[in-house]
Amino acid sequence: MICLTEYSRTKALQSKNFPAALLPLLLQAAARSTKGRCLAIAPEPRYHRPGYRRIIYFQRPTEQFSVYDKQEFWLPEHLVVPLVNALSTPAKLKAFEAYRQPATTRDFLVCAHAELDICCGRFSRPIYERLNTYAQKDTVRIWRTSHISSHRLAPTLIDFPEGRYWGHLEPDTSHHLAQRNRSVTDLRSYYRGWAGLPPLAQIVEREIFMERGWDWCTYRQSGWVSAIDEARSQVQIDFTSPDGETGCYRATVTVNGTVMTLHNSGKGDFSPVKQYKISNLEQL
Repeated sequence: MICLTEYSRTKALQSKNFPAALLPLLLQAAARSTKGRCLAIAPEPRYHRPGYRRIIYFQRPTEQFSVYDKQEFWLPEHLVVPLVNALSTPAKLKAFEAYRQPATTRDFLVCAHAELDICCGRFSRPIYERLNTYAQKDTVRIWRTSHISSHRLAPTLIDFPEGRYWGHLEPDTSHHLAQRNRSVTDLRSYYRGWAGLPPLAQIVEREIFMERGWDWCTYRQSGWVSAIDEARSQVQIDFTSPDGETGCYRATVTVNGTVMTLHNSGKGDFSPVKQYKISNLEQL
């Protein structure tokens, strides 16, 4: 369930604070599957205990869903490797029940890895500090994490357990993500997409989200993408509302040119990135 990028192998997972015995296990998992990812989270004083490690595991519950299943364990360092090994075998987790934590918190993972990208390190700090003014130990926590992709959108974060990505954040607006006290359309330029859908379906989901508002986050969803030709794809998003209403949206996503951009902030060469346009969006 864990995918290791080249960055993960050479940076975050080779930190002096990362359990060395865990790396071979993660590499084996990466060889078996590319549908997951390992992120390293910096210790937070208010949640820290010497000699202990915290493992937070998010997993897709079903094909159609609204939030990821979450399991959290806080346990002695020497038990980290056995626990990670047991995550794929539920029966083995019974041995770790004494270390299981309540899975009721909302967790913001703010990308703060300055070694990899200067913008992630520099601009994430104000976001992290502003969000922390709304942190509540039992309901909302803010973490600094390793790379979560797309440096050009820094500063970025993931809102778990929903798995929604946000980018180009600003200190004066980021706290609205925690409070959800403004219309989602006011935050349109910051929304990157929902991890539960394929990339092209995320583009369509963004438009639906803007139309239906925050309540859309409570709808279970699944998405399908089929290519029409090299430049066009048909996207369908099926949904079920909290009260059992079912339906779907369909749209066409078309490549609409490219823009030149840097992959990493301040270094490397400019490269083209595709831009997309949505047409024929309709609810069936």
